[in-house]
Amino acid sequence: MDILGQEEKWSLAVEAAGNQAGGQEAECGLPAAILDIVSDGKTAVRLYRQEDAAGKVVCEVYTTASEEPLILTAENAAKVRSLRLVWLNYRIELWADGRLADEEWPAGSCLTRSGVWDARLICSEEMVRARLEKGAQKTAEEPGEIADIRYWAPEPGRHNVGDCMPFSDGDTFHLFYLKDRHQHKAKWGKGAHQFAHISTRDMVHWKQHPVAVEITHQWEGSICTGSVIRAKGKYYAFYAVRMMDGSGARLSWAVSDDCIHFTKSEQYFTLQPPYETVSARDPEVFAGADGSYHMLVTTDFEDAQVRERNGCLAHLVSDDLENWRQEKPFLVPGYTDQPECSDYFEWNGWYYLIFSNYGTAKYRYSRTPFGPWICPEQEILDGLLYRVPKTAAFGNRRIAAGFLCIHPEGESYAGNLILREVVQRADGTLGTCPVKELRWEESRLQETVMLESGESGGYAQKRLPISGNSVKIEAKPEESCGNYGLILQAGDKAAWEIRVEPGLDAVGIYPAHSNLYYCPSKKILTQMKGLAGGCLLEISLKGDILDLCVNGERTLICRLQKGYADGESVSWSGFVKDGKVLFA
Repeated sequence: MDILGQEEKWSLAVEAAGNQAGGQEAECGLPAAILDIVSDGKTAVRLYRQEDAAGKVVCEVYTTASEEPLILTAENAAKVRSLRLVWLNYRIELWADGRLADEEWPAGSCLTRSGVWDARLICSEEMVRARLEKGAQKTAEEPGEIADIRYWAPEPGRHNVGDCMPFSDGDTFHLFYLKDRHQHKAKWGKGAHQFAHISTRDMVHWKQHPVAVEITHQWEGSICTGSVIRAKGKYYAFYAVRMMDGSGARLSWAVSDDCIHFTKSEQYFTLQPPYETVSARDPEVFAGADGSYHMLVTTDFEDAQVRERNGCLAHLVSDDLENWRQEKPFLVPGYTDQPECSDYFEWNGWYYLIFSNYGTAKYRYSRTPFGPWICPEQEILDGLLYRVPKTAAFGNRRIAAGFLCIHPEGESYAGNLILREVVQRADGTLGTCPVKELRWEESRLQETVMLESGESGGYAQKRLPISGNSVKIEAKPEESCGNYGLILQAGDKAAWEIRVEPGLDAVGIYPAHSNLYYCPSKKILTQMKGLAGGCLLEISLKGDILDLCVNGERTLICRLQKGYADGESVSWSGFVKDGKVLFA
């Protein structure tokens, strides 16, 4: 089958045809069976509405590239009266009552299967009016402002925040991110990601901008993660292209004069052996202390000593940002997958390299620009479910941007934007805490509460005099104890436990009263020293998201049940096992 096509642009307009007496249009929407378009004897487009209360409209688009159709939907469309399907050759748009409902990115041809235009509408003219026309143009959406950036996503579950690429320019904090549709399922699973763009000057007020780097060719399976750099009076957005035909990924860049409107250079290059090329991605470009430009690329190193652990950051060097020469690997961390979404920066005399394995961020640090790199005792930057964060300066601070997956255990791609303040300790090691401008108003205990499990040991639990979805509680063991912590419950839903384990140097989130040893979890912080002396817990709940900060320098974010805290009052209890704890 043809993978690529150069079909003429076209559009399909559909309207409900029913009228009431007196010429008033009926309030009901489109019928269940709307129409089919047949091309070369085969179904090319099938448009129908599900017969349920929501009335979701489904559009199946068949092309010469695959037997599997691309599917676009308009949710909650029971009363929608007009649809418009737009084929732009590299992009498909579905509009419902003048609103962009969904989009896809095709390959191959749809209505030109035999090399000529061949399309026949099959519909009930009594129910709908349909018009198929050659020629179409992309309709630009008006960017707006974001009401609340905390845990934000354009349309959670359908249009999500993927890999983040923050960039600092003067007093403006730009955040480029991969615009994701349905957790990487677009374009037959290639992702069809593009660089979306938002920005702020104060972390509170955020503007949306036009898509910075978008798919403009059918052979582009996805615009993969990259980085932005300012040099030579311009802005360069570097990225990798995942190829539709499975060939080696192409590295490229787009250029801008204002950091808003980017133009693709249409210049491409690929890695060469001993680097693997197909999975190459995530170019991180920076100006080095040596006066050259450096690029780090996620891939495999074929000459690694242990082939099962050959994931690396390829190293390329350039004098002009256009011509690149390969060097030996910048880092081979020795894990069983590739180090993704690398981030390199200098901060207060220390040099840092952040990368993610299996989505979880780790870091190395050094006093010199190119190592030797120190692996800290606690190498994980945040919790296990905070995906692929990268950082940028904000004044003399650093802000990390990553995402929390839609799936509770992180077994999907993309979700909600998560911003973190990076904490730099005196010894150069890093931690994270909530961004101060984005903290929720926290409730404190109205009075202190002492809990003691008793002379014979055991367990004690008591409701705490505090309410709200955001709390700040200090727990102080007065003697050694087994474990202690908080239990939270939204309405009559299942309770959850924030369990502090001094003996294990761990803080975890579990179903209440579950057995730690039989409840493995990704909702855990390890190597938490000093918990026997107590800890400060800051917790925020929004919907199904629980956000925890311990001692102002370690954070953990996760999902509970869907809609867990929506419209619910949350109760809080303290507990202690085999000991005595003061809650304040």
